[in-house]
Amino acid sequence: MELKLGTTIKKLRSERGITQEELANKMGVSFQAVSKWETNTTTPDIAIIPQLALFFGVSIDSLFSMNKDDYMERISNMIRDEHTVSHDNFVWAERYLKGVICDEPQNNESRTLLVELYEHRVNRDTLNVGRLCEEGLLIDPCDMALHGNLIRVRNKRNETDRLINFYEALSNKYPKNDTVREKLIGIYINAGKYEIAKEYISSFFDNAMYELFLGDIEMQTGNNSTAMSMWETTVEKNGNDHRIIFEAAERFNKYGFSEKAISLYERSYEKAPSPKELDSVYARAFLFTKLGRKSEAISMWNLIIKSLSEDYGIRSGESVDWARREISKLSAV
Repeated sequence: MELKLGTTIKKLRSERGITQEELANKMGVSFQAVSKWETNTTTPDIAIIPQLALFFGVSIDSLFSMNKDDYMERISNMIRDEHTVSHDNFVWAERYLKGVICDEPQNNESRTLLVELYEHRVNRDTLNVGRLCEEGLLIDPCDMALHGNLIRVRNKRNETDRLINFYEALSNKYPKNDTVREKLIGIYINAGKYEIAKEYISSFFDNAMYELFLGDIEMQTGNNSTAMSMWETTVEKNGNDHRIIFEAAERFNKYGFSEKAISLYERSYEKAPSPKELDSVYARAFLFTKLGRKSEAISMWNLIIKSLSEDYGIRSGESVDWARREISKLSAV
């Protein structure tokens, strides 16, 4: 039993990635005492054993006899039962499972647990992203980055009802905020709540974005030609509004009308004030790449590099490196 206890303490400590001194500090003993435990020279005081079990997240019985099945069960229970897996426990579990896979390449139980461990972390992080976005939008309802991230994570988790509830509450708090109204209308339409969207649109003053939304409803209910006609009319009525032109371009792009989209993206960029927003340039770069028009895509990435430098003073960093990587990939093919 003593040999098994010392071996187990050393194994648990190593897998946690902490030193003997760090464990000693946690237990309130000297690091020499820990060393003696692990070499089976002495055993921990009986009063410390519950503290060790709690620290390592195992039962007292398991301290005296932990084999691979015990470890696998412990990790499985941790994933199933813990709302938030601590950083230390995550690192330990990841290291242990990778070790088993390395030693036993055919062990798919370990791979499955490792996948579930990663999914657990992703779910936790996604929940935190949603919460932080909601908190931020309650403070600043015009923060477009927070809007984009919130809608993305909620859609990814199929949390449409939660998204609608939040935006309805946000709209009640900021009843005159166009950004919030537009996001809520878009969410209603994507959720297939067309009548609610129409009612919501009709309750406000005329707005070009609302006209685009009406076209969205026509498109999603099968009236394609009517939708495109409405989008084109809205662009012509608002020919100097780069934002409306861009939004129309996004719609034509979404439904596969590439040439129309390219033309509107270019027009949106031309009408935009300086320093020019680059969304329409990125959109053309991606679309040209998708269409196999490499030289035109390269010219867009070069325009991005030039604009970042001249308009925003950005001459290095990930934005510039990304553009250069895309140019290299397109040039190499």
